Amino acid sequence: MSSLKLVCEVALMAALGRAVLRRLPGVAPGANPFLRLLDWMVQPAERVAGRAMVPALLGLWLLATAAKIGLCLAQGGCR
Repeated sequence: MSSLKLVCEVALMAALGRAVLRRLPGVAPGANPFLRLLDWMVQPAERVAGRAMVPALLGLWLLATAAKIGLCLAQGGCR
């Protein structure tokens, strides 16, 4: 579950960073290497979920977090 949670977090942060960069004035999408890197990181999630990528990732992240908390409580605590 931790791996799934981590993948969701990385994809969500990359999507957020990409959205912020695209709204900045003077940022050319094809010329900015950091924006191209963020696009590359988000592409797999976009292929799977399409337009519903962010809600799907948030839902998956919430499920993974709940499962991790459940495992921690069953074991008596997380480390």
